[in-house]
Amino acid sequence: MQYLLRHALQLASAVVILLTFLSYLSPFVSPALFRWLAFFGTAFPWLLLANVLLLSGWAFRLHRYALYHVGMLVLGWNHLTAFIGLNPGRHEAPAEALVVGSHNVGGLFRGIHLEPEEWEGLAANYVRFWQEQGSPDVLCVQETARKFFLKLGPRMGLPHISELGRSGTAILSRYPVLRGGPLPFEEEENTSMWADLQVGQRVVRVYNVHLQSNRVTRDTERIVKEAPIDRKDTWKDVGHVVRKVGGATAVRARQAKILRDLIAASPHPVIVCGDFNDTPTSYVYDQVSDGLKDTFRERGFGLGTTFAGAIPFLRIDYILCDPAFKVYRCRVPRNDISDHYPVIAVLGL
Repeated sequence: MQYLLRHALQLASAVVILLTFLSYLSPFVSPALFRWLAFFGTAFPWLLLANVLLLSGWAFRLHRYALYHVGMLVLGWNHLTAFIGLNPGRHEAPAEALVVGSHNVGGLFRGIHLEPEEWEGLAANYVRFWQEQGSPDVLCVQETARKFFLKLGPRMGLPHISELGRSGTAILSRYPVLRGGPLPFEEEENTSMWADLQVGQRVVRVYNVHLQSNRVTRDTERIVKEAPIDRKDTWKDVGHVVRKVGGATAVRARQAKILRDLIAASPHPVIVCGDFNDTPTSYVYDQVSDGLKDTFRERGFGLGTTFAGAIPFLRIDYILCDPAFKVYRCRVPRNDISDHYPVIAVLGL
């Protein structure tokens, strides 16, 4: 029996190590060319957990296989620190520091037709939340409604609003908006935008992006909660979800390349906020974050999970910034406002 158990653990270690190595390759291969590799990148948090558990088991037995898992963790240290912040303590920021927030608030109302008094209640509660967190100077919201964010600006001291009509994406600012507009994505179900803000004597370009959604949240929730694993229809549903995610990932890869080129051509220091719908172990994140600071990696602490849906441990919402900025703090406060948690960063320029 011990012989079978040992060989089963060895097989499990070999499989986990192989899949972890594939997840490390995911950021370097465009999903437009080979979309299936992206799934291993998304699975990295669970592969990380599997490596830690197997490492513990082999270390308890004083077996050499423990060293193999240590090697995989060391090899992927850069990926690990993108999911788990290792920056304890509070870093003091000067009074003139820029407080930036990013939040996908689609889960707040999920497109339900609300009465005017219900909109008022939602706005009041949301403003109260930000007052408790520390009012931002710039707030990027995605997947919202115009009648909602127009109520927020005056109440939050953010009178300058750059928006795309009824798109649900907006930048609310304490500072004047000089210019702005949509990003030139050819394929887009969501909307993404940019705006130049006059911050003191400097102009800062802010990108508020909501990259192509997978559109599988409800399907995934239903599979997780209701569909038994031994039913054939369940696996058909899983296959349908996988195909949808693969197609959306390829679209995001093309959007990421456009965004990367726009950032490189910007005449002003940039801040990139938004919902990428991809994790740090992805081609999309690798493309967009190239040459920028990830504020959570710089100053975050603990799990960086930003998605509160059926699939746990996903970090898909970000605030990235130009290297010219100094990152003082970054937080992801947990709450039940939406199916995403907000990201808050304090920056100096």
